[in-house]
Amino acid sequence: GAAGGMATPYSVCAAFAMGAGFVVTGSVNQACLESGTSDMVRQMLAQARQADVAMAPAADMFEMGVNVQVLKWGTMFPVRAKKLYELYRRYDSLETLPAAERQMLEKDYLRTSIEQEWENTRRFFEQRDPKQNERAAPDPKHKMALVFRSYLGRASGWANQGLADRKVDFQIWCGPAMGAFNEWVKGSPLEKVEQRRAGLVAHNLLLGAAYLTRIN
Repeated sequence: GAAGGMATPYSVCAAFAMGAGFVVTGSVNQACLESGTSDMVRQMLAQARQADVAMAPAADMFEMGVNVQVLKWGTMFPVRAKKLYELYRRYDSLETLPAAERQMLEKDYLRTSIEQEWENTRRFFEQRDPKQNERAAPDPKHKMALVFRSYLGRASGWANQGLADRKVDFQIWCGPAMGAFNEWVKGSPLEKVEQRRAGLVAHNLLLGAAYLTRIN
């Protein structure tokens, strides 16, 4: 099979032409009604173009510098996530953060004091993974990473819940295939989010690929 970038009949046709037995869609399913996200996110995805994606630090592999592909249109998440990683690399603890950086985090990112954010984070890991708190006790840099990871992790939750006051922080996983799909369906019933069902999208991609194959 083949996966990655399957968003138009052209890419599906190309995959089958190279010998694939089946194809798997990814990004395009995010905007479908069956996805577990909010209507607000689906509308944002439906307006995305191919260049409206960016790489941002992943919450679960933050310290390793691993990135994930996310939507950058309509959200400041990619920029803010990169800023957090930059602060993590530059400073050894939350206590050593400059006053201006600390104020920015509390006002724009966390919307609470760093001390309160750490308490919330500590309680979370107390239930999910106590070893993280044990590591953070003697290691202030790991403590800082956990606080930053808390923001990154909750950003996807805010998107799924459709919290309007957190729209600028939405983390929406997305590849350029979403933009290619939007371009392809422009002027068709599938342009409207309300019409996008996973089965219907898959059917049209395969139908289009079959048509192109016959032409070729």
